[in-house]
Amino acid sequence: MGVRAKEKGAEMKPLEILEEYNKDILPKTDFVVSWHAKKYNKVIFRVGNLNKDGCKTWETNGKKYMCFWDTVLERYTTCINPMITYKRKVS
Repeated sequence: MGVRAKEKGAEMKPLEILEEYNKDILPKTDFVVSWHAKKYNKVIFRVGNLNKDGCKTWETNGKKYMCFWDTVLERYTTCINPMITYKRKVS
């Protein structure tokens, strides 16, 4: 459910969800990242960017880590051994 739907307290139609995504989320998104979450035994996909303070990448004990801003959930997310599956071209 999108931001407008939460404010209205109603479900959005699929077309409205796509319009909101194209207008609000896509311009703020630089990449799609995926990683395997041991806790859930699933691969998680998220969209985000590294533009906020506190976003960084580092390596410890042979594992790669990335802290990024999730543009859909509007919060910081940290992942272990991430794989960038899409990166926006710089225009």
